[in-house]
Amino acid sequence: MDFSIRFKNLIEENGLAQKQIAIDLHIADSTISGYLSEYRQPDFEMLIRIARYFDVTTDYLLGLSEDKKPAPSDLDATESELIYLFRSLIAERKRLFMGQARLFKSLSEKP
Repeated sequence: MDFSIRFKNLIEENGLAQKQIAIDLHIADSTISGYLSEYRQPDFEMLIRIARYFDVTTDYLLGLSEDKKPAPSDLDATESELIYLFRSLIAERKRLFMGQARLFKSLSEKP
């Protein structure tokens, strides 16, 4: 199954109108039509916005997984956000981030 089919199925499953989705995602109606007709494909940023809008994974939208939702995690919201932020950084900033985390950890270990 490709993106356009899964996108169409999500619209139908949620009983939404294309116009409403366009308004909610701040894009043109014609963009939604393009996605559905396979004339257009979303860029990475839009793919993420669509996944969040429908509360599904990008892997599901791309046909890489049949699971709409990620596997349950024992991470709390703060831990999940930290992972999300870390993954969004470029390599140099990841190194800086890890340095700061190690510093905070060492400070909390001192009596």
